[in-house]
Amino acid sequence: MQGTTGSVRRARTRSWAATLACVVALTTGGTATAQAAAASTKATVLPNDPMDPIADAAGANAGPLSGALIVTRDLDNLRRIYVDGVGLTLEGPLPASRATTDAQRRLWQMPPGMTWQTWRLTRPATPDAIRVLILVPDVDTPVMRRSYDREETGPYALGFAMRDVRAVDARITALGFRRTLPAVNEYPLTLRDGTEYPVIEASYEIADATRLVLMQRGGGLKATGSIDAATGLGGPSYSSLIVEDAAAMQRFFTTVLDYEERTNREWTVFSPRFRYVTLHAKGARTGNLGLVEYAQADRKPSTGVAPRPPNRGLAGWSFPVRSLDEVLARADAQRVTRVAGPMTIDDPRFGPVRIATVLAPNGLLIELFER
Repeated sequence: MQGTTGSVRRARTRSWAATLACVVALTTGGTATAQAAAASTKATVLPNDPMDPIADAAGANAGPLSGALIVTRDLDNLRRIYVDGVGLTLEGPLPASRATTDAQRRLWQMPPGMTWQTWRLTRPATPDAIRVLILVPDVDTPVMRRSYDREETGPYALGFAMRDVRAVDARITALGFRRTLPAVNEYPLTLRDGTEYPVIEASYEIADATRLVLMQRGGGLKATGSIDAATGLGGPSYSSLIVEDAAAMQRFFTTVLDYEERTNREWTVFSPRFRYVTLHAKGARTGNLGLVEYAQADRKPSTGVAPRPPNRGLAGWSFPVRSLDEVLARADAQRVTRVAGPMTIDDPRFGPVRIATVLAPNGLLIELFER
């Protein structure tokens, strides 16, 4: 899910306001003020493609979403959709030393006495794809979502950029997975100059009431993530949550991790409508975050099960940071709940890292790691 209508209005409003400031300054003899206002006008010029970076990555505190945690008791379902369906590589169960297991228990808040297997999903041909750890606990744990309903609050999906969504859809449906809509969905979106381009999207119901989403952008636009030239398969390249307070989540990611908002609009393709916010690491074209917020009257309440391990579903996001100490200081200033760390571990996705975990405003587990 993407889009730009709301962004166009804001960009035009800001540009008009800055231009007016120039005129006022010039008519009152404020040359320095006029120059500052002119600079402000230039600074607010946005790329025509709303998925393109606004700022470069120089000095940014964090990189794009690089990892995800999934907890399940149905590994076979995930193997079929992620490996047979969209071509990821699954490895496991992964060996772990006692020290690594103890550290992971603290980072993920796994209960004393619970054991689990760890499996790794990657796409080796596209190194910037989100790397996923699947945790399979030895006992049943609560499920975060009760249904596949889009309106239900809670962790939602991993998204995959594809060259040909319909070709991949044929493969996935042949495996027995059900689309969330009767057919592959195609709809127009607009660039900031008003030019329309087509989007082809399909989503599927998978284990633990979560979804997998395929995305294809037309009009000659760049995909939302790297795609393997040999297979036409890409991703995972983004992830989305259904939240009750998108503004609080946005403040967390922009204040603590330096993320930038690229789109913020009312999504009217589906009913009921919802607000959709996309957040990206500065300079990044992949690893973006999607925040979906419904009007209160249209929401379906969450289960109340915390969106983090050991509960089943999409349980965490992982972000590389330039300075872990600086990011944690920002988190503390925002009164973010710390879970564990910093500590040094050999992470099965990222190698030796210094890592800590915190909670996002909606309770999602956030891993912050420094190489």
